[in-house]
Amino acid sequence: MNKVIILLGQRVRSGTNFIGSTLSMHPEITTIPPSVSLGEFNLYKTDAILEIFDGVAKSSFGIDLNEKDQDAFLENYGQQWIELLKSKYEIPEGQTIFIKSPHIAYSELWIKTFPNARIALLCRDGRDNVVSSVKASNDRRTWHTMSIKFKKRLNYLLGRSFINHAKQWSLTARQFAEIHESERLKKFSYETLNDSPEGIEALLKHFQLQVNDEILKGCLNAPVVGSSFGDETKDITRPNWQPDHDKSKFKFSRKWTHWGPIKRRVFKMIAGKELILLGFESNNKW
Repeated sequence: MNKVIILLGQRVRSGTNFIGSTLSMHPEITTIPPSVSLGEFNLYKTDAILEIFDGVAKSSFGIDLNEKDQDAFLENYGQQWIELLKSKYEIPEGQTIFIKSPHIAYSELWIKTFPNARIALLCRDGRDNVVSSVKASNDRRTWHTMSIKFKKRLNYLLGRSFINHAKQWSLTARQFAEIHESERLKKFSYETLNDSPEGIEALLKHFQLQVNDEILKGCLNAPVVGSSFGDETKDITRPNWQPDHDKSKFKFSRKWTHWGPIKRRVFKMIAGKELILLGFESNNKW
């Protein structure tokens, strides 16, 4: 029997790869794909699965498909996905399967689809999230056409990327705040987990995983994967996907402190309330 644990990020660049890399160091855990934290299992970017069930229920006759049947359908749906992942990656019985997605809008569907799984929700300071998101969206790839490069650069220079990411963080921050914790679902912040033995221990205990000094040391020494800020000693123009154990080259928080008064004012107008709502500030005097 395989236990399933799930991480849902507030949005992209919220630290899901950081948690994935951290948990991949735990001896009981198998990540998808195994041994790396790159994979996203985006089962619920939309609630299309409910449209399928409801469409069949409404068009059928005499079988009275109801909400209880829908819950059973979702549970079976989840079981089939787990069996597929186990087979595809040859995951042995007894290993805990860790899956993650940077989408929290349909957390209630995750709960119903995996009724025995423990779920963690991850948020991040919106200012750092925007810095990281803007940098990642302005990356340069070999396959980019001149048109793509021009649009990305123009959006960056005109501040469109900054504004759009701030709006998205504001929206998902409200969604994050509205989700209620339970025994199976707990909220964490990237900042309280980064380089924090207490934070990682709390996360492992929520997932009902073994915790000892050796395991904690391994988790805390996990390599950096997917950092949009890249190696601070080089001119990085795309996220770093090669595991790097030298964390001294990376900046993990308070990247936004270089902002001038205009950026600060714009962010406060768009997402200042949500920054306070999630507890990253007590007021707008920052």
